[in-house]
Amino acid sequence: MTAAKPVISTKPTLGIGIVGSGLMAKAHTMAWRNLQAVYGEIPFDIKLVILADATEDLARAGAEQFGYAEYTDSWEDVVNHPEVDLVDIVTPNWLHRDIAIAAAQNGKHVWCEKPLALTATDAAKMAEAAEAADVVTLVGFSYLRNPAVVHAQRLIEAGEIGTPVSFTGVFAIDAMTDPDTPITWRQRREEAGSGALGDLGAHVIAMARALVGEFDSVAALNKITVADRPEPAGNFGYGERAADDAPRQAVENDDVTMVLAAFDSGAIGTLEASRVSAGRAYDLGFTVTGTKGAIRFDQQHMYELQVRLASDPEGSTGFRHLPVGPAHGDFGVLWPVDGINISIHDLKFFEAYDLVMAIHEDRKAWPDFRDGQRVCEVMDAIEQAAAEGQTVALSAAGEDAK
Repeated sequence: MTAAKPVISTKPTLGIGIVGSGLMAKAHTMAWRNLQAVYGEIPFDIKLVILADATEDLARAGAEQFGYAEYTDSWEDVVNHPEVDLVDIVTPNWLHRDIAIAAAQNGKHVWCEKPLALTATDAAKMAEAAEAADVVTLVGFSYLRNPAVVHAQRLIEAGEIGTPVSFTGVFAIDAMTDPDTPITWRQRREEAGSGALGDLGAHVIAMARALVGEFDSVAALNKITVADRPEPAGNFGYGERAADDAPRQAVENDDVTMVLAAFDSGAIGTLEASRVSAGRAYDLGFTVTGTKGAIRFDQQHMYELQVRLASDPEGSTGFRHLPVGPAHGDFGVLWPVDGINISIHDLKFFEAYDLVMAIHEDRKAWPDFRDGQRVCEVMDAIEQAAAEGQTVALSAAGEDAK
C-alpha cells in the first residue's frame, strides 16, 4: 500500500468578502463552497475571507454558519480587506451603490443582488466606477441562468418561432397577502426603492430584455393594497408574524404593478409584479409568441419548456413539453439525463461560475452592471408612467435620470 498523499493546489486564490448574512448570503455562499464540486475544475481556490453585517452579533453568527474566516460590523472592512478579491453584496437595496463603488475603487470585482440600485442614476454611477477600475461585475438575475430560459433565448434568436410579436411575463407571490405580516425594509421607499416592482418585477424585466430586446416605452398602474403593517419584533422577512399589539407603519411602495410595454423589436407586452397575490405562492413565468410559434415557461416546472416551433410538422400545432437536459445551458454539470428538476440554488452555481470564468478570462460577465442599469431605467420609467398616468418613452426616462 502507498501512503496517503495530501492534495496540494497551485492555483491562485480568489478571496471572497460578503456583505450581508441573510437568505441570499446563504445562497451565494452555497455556490462559492460547492463551485469546484459542481464543475469539476475551476481556475481559483475559493477562500471565504470575511463577512459583514449591521451588528457584530449578526456578523459573527453569519460567519460561523457559512464558514467565513473573519467577521465585522463594517462593510468598509470588507472592501478594504487585502485578501478580498471579490465583494459579494447581498444587502438591502439602498446599500448597493456605496459598497459597489468603494469595492470597484479598491480594485475588487463585484457580485451584487438585484435590483442594482434605487435609481438608474445610481446604477449608472456604479457601472461607471466598475468600468473605470476595469473590474468584472455581475448582477444577480438568477433566472436568466435557468437552462430552460437559456434554451428559449437560443430558439428565439434562431428564428424558430419567427419574429416575436408579444411577451407576457409575471412574478407574483402571496407572501405579503396577510395584512398582519410585519413590515420590513422592502416596504420602505428609502431602503428598497420600489416594492414588488424592484423585488420581483426586475426579474421579469431582465427576462424580457433577454428574450425580445430592449424596451421602447411603458405605461403602468401600481397600487398599495395594504396601507400599513405591524412593526417586527426582530429581523423579519417574508412570511413572518408580529405581535397582535405591535405598532403599525405605513407601506411606502407598490404591492402590485401592472405594465404595458413596447419593445424596440416591434413586439408588445405585459408585465405583472405582485407580492399580494393570494393563492399564487410562487408564480414566475413568461410566454413569448412569434409569427410562427411560441414558447412558454413556468419556474415551478423548470425542468421543461413548452414550445410550438416553426419546424413542427403539420398537424402538430399545439404546445409540446420539451424536457430540459444536458444540451441546455449548464444543466449537464448537475445531471446527465433530461427532465430532472433542479433548484433555484443551482442557478446561483451557474452565476458564480460565469463570474469566476470572466475574471479568469478577463472578459465581461453577463448580466453586468450596465445590464443592471438598463433594468433600473425601465423600472424608473414604469414608476414615472404610473405616477403621471401616461406612456413614458425609455429615451425620455433616461434623459430625466441624468
